[in-house]
Amino acid sequence: MNRSFCVHLHRYAGLMMALFLIIIGLTGSIIAFYEEIDDWLNPLSSHRHTHIAVQEKPLLDPFDLCDRALRLTPHARITNVDLNPKQDEAYTVALEPRIDPATGKPYPLGFSTLKLNPYTGDEVENSRNINSYEQNGYFPLTRKNVLDFIYALHCQLALGETGALLFGIIAVAWTLDCFVGFYLTLPKRRPKHLATKGQQVSVANSSSFWQRWKPAWQIKRNASAFRLNYDLHRAFGLWTWAMLFIFAWSSVMFMLPEVYEPIMKLLFQTAPEQSPSPEPPTPSFVPIAEFRKAQVIAKQLMAEQAKLHQFTVMRETAIQYDEATVSFNYYVASDRDISGQVGQTYISVNANTGKLVWLGPLATGEYSGLTIGNWLRTLHMASIWGLAYKLFVCFMGLVIAMLSVTGIYIWYKKHRAARLKRKVLI
Repeated sequence: MNRSFCVHLHRYAGLMMALFLIIIGLTGSIIAFYEEIDDWLNPLSSHRHTHIAVQEKPLLDPFDLCDRALRLTPHARITNVDLNPKQDEAYTVALEPRIDPATGKPYPLGFSTLKLNPYTGDEVENSRNINSYEQNGYFPLTRKNVLDFIYALHCQLALGETGALLFGIIAVAWTLDCFVGFYLTLPKRRPKHLATKGQQVSVANSSSFWQRWKPAWQIKRNASAFRLNYDLHRAFGLWTWAMLFIFAWSSVMFMLPEVYEPIMKLLFQTAPEQSPSPEPPTPSFVPIAEFRKAQVIAKQLMAEQAKLHQFTVMRETAIQYDEATVSFNYYVASDRDISGQVGQTYISVNANTGKLVWLGPLATGEYSGLTIGNWLRTLHMASIWGLAYKLFVCFMGLVIAMLSVTGIYIWYKKHRAARLKRKVLI
């Protein structure tokens, strides 16, 4: 590999990405603590959570809560039931508009969620006043939407699909530049006329390689401003290389799956695509009673699958109706999931017959490509290992921004020095 070419590639790719990576890094440091900051800004009610005073009486059954939501919104339907109401939080029901038989078009609901008190089933005040910031804009910024704006900046520069595509391209360039940057930290090859022969000298040469590479991992004390920035850029790039690659490649997974998936299929074993048998159509509106029946059947089927495939069910999380496949998808958290926050283990149950259609691919331990993808997602989202890892992700966001700033500084100083040299020669 031509070192001079790699230097130019790293330099100009870095300049192209710098502003974007500064934004990604700084916003990522903030949203690593999204929930904690949201609770601080909005202690009573936020865009995602509405706090409820804990009561001594038991929580209502989630199916009863969904029935209550449909009585309050007769033109709505429910396709997903959260099976875990929380004691200190309003129960959120996701709603979709039913089809108006007179027009053949969806009823205009004007909102997509409804929040209920999990103890009484009463609608929480202002639970329907949820704005779609992507459609209506984020300004003026308030305590309720500032984090959503920061999140949109992080994912798509708050520019919708155009920003997401742009960030996807940046993520691909970032991934490739990880390898180019690593290569440039390696010591230059010795000239051929200095090469020696013999096994003993070969060992010495190996030792010499590590000695010559060692300065790349270090930051020189009492150095000039340029040398300090250069050492920070090079040393932090090496020490955090693995995490930089994880963030870069997982960003490709999020933003450009059409690039990520073919490469992963080529390198690793991935889960086969499921192709369910065609079923006769069913009404688009499914009563909550059918969800309740399906949950009882699915719970038993999941227990059988857990015994057959040797995994442990920790708790059930949700049941969804899939109109396209005429089936219920039943989700649980299991010991095959990486993070206990979201249930990733699921089965599909035929809505007409109540028979098992399939067990979804397990999050880990079954397909290497899927296991890697789930680890990438979990590490990127800081949804594992609690506060310690969130602090580390916050730190990594600052490192990403710092690497971009120091990279710009190094380029500026070298560019300025080269320009002055040309003037002197003239």
